[in-house]
Amino acid sequence: MHISETDFWNDLMHGIYGPRQGGARLIIDAEDASTGVGKTTLACAIAQACARAFGYDLHPDDFTLSGEAYLERWREHPDAYQPSVIVLDELSGAGAGDARRSMSNKNVNLGRSWQLMRKKRIVSITTLPHWSDADVRMRRFADYRLWALKRPIGYFRPYKVTSTFDRGDVRTESYDDIPRNRIPFPNLDRHDDPYFQAVTEKKDELLSSEHFDADELQEEELDPAEVERDQKRADAQRARDFGLSTTEVAEIVDMSQSWVSKYTDAPEPDKQPAD
Repeated sequence: MHISETDFWNDLMHGIYGPRQGGARLIIDAEDASTGVGKTTLACAIAQACARAFGYDLHPDDFTLSGEAYLERWREHPDAYQPSVIVLDELSGAGAGDARRSMSNKNVNLGRSWQLMRKKRIVSITTLPHWSDADVRMRRFADYRLWALKRPIGYFRPYKVTSTFDRGDVRTESYDDIPRNRIPFPNLDRHDDPYFQAVTEKKDELLSSEHFDADELQEEELDPAEVERDQKRADAQRARDFGLSTTEVAEIVDMSQSWVSKYTDAPEPDKQPAD
């Protein structure tokens, strides 16, 4: 089954071109945190598939290893008129987004950039050994988790990332439409793919350096007021998706009913939870 025929791909494209006209955040990890199963290859393959769908011209600078390069590229990308793609490879291995640094300003900046991702319609793809290695903020803001399989190599399983309404606990939900519960992806190394080679060269440069300095994030802070507003909108939309009325949502987020109506969409009929 080709990726474009799956519910995962349809969900991803609906998030970009549907009513919300937003971006998406994907975390790629591996079964048993295994190495050599193609996480970077999968990231490059997904990035190229998205770029073709968007009519976006990928550039080697869209494939980053450091938080600083990622945020700089994020600022350079088109605004909402043009969907685009950025890859942040080795999310925890190169220092950025590491769960063990949960209190660092670096992770705060990176988490905030994910929180504001829909202001630019960017599909952000990150790789790391295991899902739990990512900072909790990034797991909470993620939309999808792609799990690269050990056997057979060259296949992955997609999961939708959700959270509970009351406590915000992060959950992953599998897709039922995929035969044998796996989707193939190509061996880009064998085909001398230029984007895969660009990431490989950056990794080689990092490994040959005296220290891992790829985790230096841009010091410029995102506007706290803007972050708070965006979080209120996310909370309000989540509440509406659970079937609450605009009046009930307004009380929860401490905003007016007209504000809720303006910044949220009514849930689709088949998405409303059962009583």
